[in-house]
Amino acid sequence: MFLSRTRDSYCLTNFSDSSTSINEPLKHTNRIKYSCFDASPSFFIFGATSGSLYLFQRKECKFLHLIPNKFGSVSSVAISPGEKYVAFCTTKGVVSVYVVNTSVSSTPQIIGPSNGLGSINGNNFGDITCLRWSLDEKQFYYGDKKGQVNLVVLNSYMGRSILTVSVHPILFTDAPIVQIDDYESLLLVSNFNKCILCNTEYEEYKQIGNRPRDGDYGTCFLLSADESETPSRIYCSRPGSRMWEVDLEGNVIQTHQFKSALACPPSKIQRYSRKHSPVNLNNENENEEIIDFQPQNLQFSKIQPIFFEFLVSFTENALYIFDMKNSDVVLWCNQFERIADVRIVADELIVFSQSGGLHSVRLQTLQSYAKDLVRGENLLDCSLLLKRNLKYFADKVKQDYELSMLNIIKNYLIERNQYEMLNDLSVVFDSLSHIECGLSLGSSSEGRKSSVSDNRSLDSPKSGVYVLENSFCDNLRNSKESNLKDALLTVTGKFGKNIIKYKFNIFSDEQKTLVKDLLPKTMTLSERSIPFKDIVDKFENDEEIVCKKVTKKNFPKEKTLSDEERTIYNLFLIFRSSQISNTNFLERYRELFDEYTSSEIISILHKLEKVMIENGDSELEAKKNCCAMYFNYLNPEIIYEVDYSSREFIFEGFILCNKQDETINCSCCQFPLRYDNSCKYHDLGETLLKYMWSRNEFEKCQELIKNVPALNDVMCRFYLNEGKLEKVLPIVMSYGESSLLEEIGKYFDERAWEMCFEHFSRLQLGELTCSNCSQVNFIENVLNRHFFYTWNCFLNISLDFLKPDICLNLVLQYSDQIPNDAIDREFYKTCLMKCK
Repeated sequence: MFLSRTRDSYCLTNFSDSSTSINEPLKHTNRIKYSCFDASPSFFIFGATSGSLYLFQRKECKFLHLIPNKFGSVSSVAISPGEKYVAFCTTKGVVSVYVVNTSVSSTPQIIGPSNGLGSINGNNFGDITCLRWSLDEKQFYYGDKKGQVNLVVLNSYMGRSILTVSVHPILFTDAPIVQIDDYESLLLVSNFNKCILCNTEYEEYKQIGNRPRDGDYGTCFLLSADESETPSRIYCSRPGSRMWEVDLEGNVIQTHQFKSALACPPSKIQRYSRKHSPVNLNNENENEEIIDFQPQNLQFSKIQPIFFEFLVSFTENALYIFDMKNSDVVLWCNQFERIADVRIVADELIVFSQSGGLHSVRLQTLQSYAKDLVRGENLLDCSLLLKRNLKYFADKVKQDYELSMLNIIKNYLIERNQYEMLNDLSVVFDSLSHIECGLSLGSSSEGRKSSVSDNRSLDSPKSGVYVLENSFCDNLRNSKESNLKDALLTVTGKFGKNIIKYKFNIFSDEQKTLVKDLLPKTMTLSERSIPFKDIVDKFENDEEIVCKKVTKKNFPKEKTLSDEERTIYNLFLIFRSSQISNTNFLERYRELFDEYTSSEIISILHKLEKVMIENGDSELEAKKNCCAMYFNYLNPEIIYEVDYSSREFIFEGFILCNKQDETINCSCCQFPLRYDNSCKYHDLGETLLKYMWSRNEFEKCQELIKNVPALNDVMCRFYLNEGKLEKVLPIVMSYGESSLLEEIGKYFDERAWEMCFEHFSRLQLGELTCSNCSQVNFIENVLNRHFFYTWNCFLNISLDFLKPDICLNLVLQYSDQIPNDAIDREFYKTCLMKCK
């Protein structure tokens, strides 16, 4: 017979307050405050408003180092997984790396702005909002308030004695970055508007979901301990205490709603009382208040995994732990004040407050906590714990034989004549007695002695993300076999090789050789699955898919990148990012283009076209994309200054971006008669026309108009200045925009308006005159485009420039061609009012 397992319940234990110890170095000053912190298994580190870093040994909270920094107050800090480095950034937008060395006599080594970190092309980044180390400690990501995500690559030489760093833009978005997480070749980014999943190997970007939100919302991977049972997932916080559950291909699977589930009492931190307190156990709950807790509508700005199955988040006033598998609240706790940040190390939650305090608690199952209480001879606390959770422990003792140590509680209560409590706990002891039948047990005194003296943990905590991270750390590898495993795990795995690591050449020669020799023998094709392999097939018509699947990359390694190649690479990343965020990132382009002349920019764009083609774009798409980048940046007046080849590039690119396929052309000269009058980069086209017209390049002007008829409004003004009314009126009728007639109508005399009435009446019959050859063409359904072609609109405009009696006479002149009820009474009322 199998026992159905009871779900575990959890509590917060082992409360520790380290506030006094960590603030010891600041006790002689009121000016300096801690601004941020991070924690690892061995260290605490704090960034201060003075710009310095304060490093502490975590176990004893012992102060180790003061690391000075002169580039502004520290805003973010992050310890690498193997505790070799500390990345930190300042309010001045500078990012630096501190090499951890616990030797008191050593001088702290900081790699920073002098090596180029923190700036590209001489421009500092915006305020940094988050940092994220990779597992191998060779690189980290950071995001800023401008919405940019960058990769920082570390290269060490001669062991760790020489360290260099380089910065590479990865992603550009249109809103501040909130949180970054990564898993193998996948990079997860959350900003104020959306979450984006990036496959760094294939440089594919996908927005998660299609419902935007505005605010500080986090995202993270929740890795599975057993993929066959529970696959790894992505979780994205949403408004109203909700979270999206997302697969590793970026598809939203379901929404978890915790608003109602949070209408429960908060958990109290379990604290030890005195071991032999005379307090009456039976009155322990008499003073507790009964409170009706309401649903909580919360915004989770940062979410972090713990135990491979839970997520931890926080607000300013409380900690929250969620069971995502069962869509339930594990617990929430409001016994912390003004929470600034939270870090998770194994099963420990470390809370940093806005006032500079530091507290930690441990997340334990109730049965694990009960065992710890018995081992520590805190039998009073254990009795109360059992009483508050009777049914839970009655079921758990049937599943966990180590809970037989709870029999000690029975003797403890008998010795103190606590018979009422014994009766309350009888259901637990009865369950124990049934389980113990048939087991060989020592004497109660020997059992108590052995259980109390044995301080080893009988209920090992579940491994968190940190355990996974440490499995890749250099300080845990000793043999050549483990080095091979390191190389294979770093290069390969479920999602294939990490292109970023190859791109910037950060593998050791030994690892490269091992991988080259052994990888083909150890990996099968099925093991090289790609998380985005079916993106195009599944989401071919999904507007959120902004990139096609791409082929092998051609970017040089970081050591061989020239300034021009770096610019090309950055332009490519900006373009990909602009597709996600639907913005042109003009300032980003300007920072790069300002360093080059127009001819150099065009040369770079030709090379960028090839890169885009290699990454899946067609030749036409690539050319359009490059022209759009340049035209967004270009000042039209530069056309008068550039050389002939540059001007020709602009001329051809403008036509490419605006060429229309669906136009109705003149039957005689094929000049456009009916067309869409919308135009991209109209100011640029207008300047092109002015330049060519001023130099009598009339054929060139006609070529441009024939390909981009939306510029006819510019030609209309040219003809008007030359008094060519026979060309102006056909353009006005074809252009179909009332604003154009309003603009040039003020220059018409009475004769011109008579001609305008004639053209308009013929237009009602479907006749359009070609402005190029003056041929009259009959066009079906010519009046179905714009309200300008109605008599009411036309007459109201003419009445602005003609006397009412003249306008009425023209109406009478063409009355045979005006349908009944085509003119509203309002027109005649207006005429009468103006006559008065």
